[in-house]
Amino acid sequence: MTVTETEKPAAGSAAGTPGPLRLDGPTRVAVVGAGYIADFHLEALAETRGVELHAVCDISRARAEQAAQRFSVGHAVADPAELAGLGVQVAHLAVPPDLHVSLTRQLLESGVGVFAEKPIALSSDDARSLAELAESRRLPLAVNHNYVFRPVIRRLLERVDSGEIGRVEHVEAVLNVPLRQLDAGDYSHWMFRAPRNIVFEQAVHPLSIVERLLGAVVSARTSQLASRELHPGQVFHERWATSFVAQRGTAALYMAFGQPFTRNTIQVIGSDGFIEADLGHDLLSGERKTMWLDFWNSYLAGARRGRELRGDARRNLTGWLASTLGLRARSDPFYLSMRDSIAAFHRALRDGGQLPNDARTALSVTQWADAVAGDTTASPAPEKPIPEPGDARPGEVVVLGGTGFIGRRVVARLLERDVPVTCVVRRLHSLPPVITEAARSGRLRVIRASLGDAAGMEQALRGAQRCVHLATGNGATWEEVEAVMVRGSAQVAEQCAAAGIERLVYVSSIAALYTGTDGQPGAIGDSWDTDPEPEQRPLYSRGKAAAEKALRETAGRLGLALVVARPGVVVGEGTPMQHSGLGLWARDNHCVGWGRGDHPLPLVLADDVADALVAATLADGGGVDGEALNLCASTGLTAADVVAELARATGRPLHFHPRPLWLSQSMEIGKWIVKRVGGRKAEFPSYRDLKSRALATPFSSKLARERLGWQPVEDRSAFLDAAVRVYDPGRR
Repeated sequence: MTVTETEKPAAGSAAGTPGPLRLDGPTRVAVVGAGYIADFHLEALAETRGVELHAVCDISRARAEQAAQRFSVGHAVADPAELAGLGVQVAHLAVPPDLHVSLTRQLLESGVGVFAEKPIALSSDDARSLAELAESRRLPLAVNHNYVFRPVIRRLLERVDSGEIGRVEHVEAVLNVPLRQLDAGDYSHWMFRAPRNIVFEQAVHPLSIVERLLGAVVSARTSQLASRELHPGQVFHERWATSFVAQRGTAALYMAFGQPFTRNTIQVIGSDGFIEADLGHDLLSGERKTMWLDFWNSYLAGARRGRELRGDARRNLTGWLASTLGLRARSDPFYLSMRDSIAAFHRALRDGGQLPNDARTALSVTQWADAVAGDTTASPAPEKPIPEPGDARPGEVVVLGGTGFIGRRVVARLLERDVPVTCVVRRLHSLPPVITEAARSGRLRVIRASLGDAAGMEQALRGAQRCVHLATGNGATWEEVEAVMVRGSAQVAEQCAAAGIERLVYVSSIAALYTGTDGQPGAIGDSWDTDPEPEQRPLYSRGKAAAEKALRETAGRLGLALVVARPGVVVGEGTPMQHSGLGLWARDNHCVGWGRGDHPLPLVLADDVADALVAATLADGGGVDGEALNLCASTGLTAADVVAELARATGRPLHFHPRPLWLSQSMEIGKWIVKRVGGRKAEFPSYRDLKSRALATPFSSKLARERLGWQPVEDRSAFLDAAVRVYDPGRR
């Protein structure tokens, strides 16, 4: 593949000049998007000189208001069109990549400059169009290629620019990384919607560094070394190898996703030496020619690299300790890269210099990404649209959270029984096949709404008969958890009652209970009793307990039939192999037990949970109405057993490390002391929660077995087939 070389303007030309912004005072900045990455922008902007955080914008005004409150920002809006009227001069764009082009164009046309998250666009044509628009409007446009500002990369570039290794001839980039969504079977993320998307989601990080070293790409050849079909027709290339010819040398890129071992490196080979940056460990080492004979030169090469690596390792450890103890500001490499990239942009903007990673640089990086994507740049065939939902049919069951790993099983089982189903979803793309196929055949209604969308929920529930609530809200603070998980669930009960729903089945968790051995004379039975000391539990457990109580009160007051189901440790295809119910996974192959790991766990297959939920939803005569049901199987398997079986199934060196609870608590107290000495807020570690995590008390699931006829898989071999051997790579 041949790529046309990008022409970059010289410093001080239109793309590198701040444009008509009048910066008499602080630059008034807005952050557009209030998701995960936005918090890094907001935190970094709060530290950036000459910047006034003026507004937060998100399609969800409530989420914008929460972010604005956390960072003391004056305005929260839901429409980017409002930003120019608020006097915003620059918007930081922190939204999904497929929205970058349209929102960047909208902001520039309204007179607002843009600092966008990578990638600037998903094609070179779109990137060029945005660069030309910014130039014509004389507005700043730059991209957050923050990996160029990683501390280890900045040191690498300084050494290369100093001439230490002579003329740069070749760059090797390796990106061998895990991918949480891939392991969990969560294929709704943007990066899975088309084969090329993973390049623009992940590859632009190393490519921005390669572009800085070699300039524009001239030609490229890509091979997809391994692929898989996530859903029918949804292909994902998990291993890539690309070789390049560039303006100032050659390059190679190897990418592998969903890998158990992380290797993230950039190696620069010059005419007189090489330098390698290990981004995973923030280490830098290299080799230069010497005047000595080969035997001594080889010794010096090893000794010098060892000295450099030891020095970096000590520096990293010292920096971590200093930050943890509060003797130094936050110093993790990713945050530093975000902070320094943002600071460099605003410094150049105010000084009138060339913007780092400006629109033309971003165009060049986009061309590198296009070169990698190769033939995968073709747009996938358009999907057949999801039909508009009609009216509810007799016996309609509404499923909230039907796209999750339990929810989609519930939907499938309801459809197998010819029950009419409505799924309430937040987005219409990348839905599980069971939902899209049933919707297109007319067997299932899909309504796009969220729990806080009163109109959407009213449409979904109107005329329906029963509702299954699997949607799990969470948050970073108790206020957020209480708003989403507790009050949100109570609101669902109110909406169900108003719509005349006969029964609401709420899916909670045994995390709402206290599962320590003290005070438990026998098995934990089916009852409404939750942990009497929820304030000593983490937010999720506390939220589930509070949600159960709020639902019971609301349902009782409104006369709504309510069933609460509490699954145990849910396992099976679609759940992460490194399940937190087994222990604390210090690494993806080292599991530290919540205790000695020698007692049976309350494991249960996701398929069996779905069977119980469907039975509870469709049960006649109200046999389980007003009840809280435990859903746990009795397999006899311990945490140590499961990890050992996983090792056999995967052929990997997986290890279970038993640790007495008193020792784990002592270590947690040690961490707490370090945090407090460092001036950081931290709650004293709860020994009650640690005992509860051990799950040492057995569970009774008598009600589900007797009243619903529930028969979960408990045969050891059959259970291992469904829960553990699914991770055997030979069965993929």
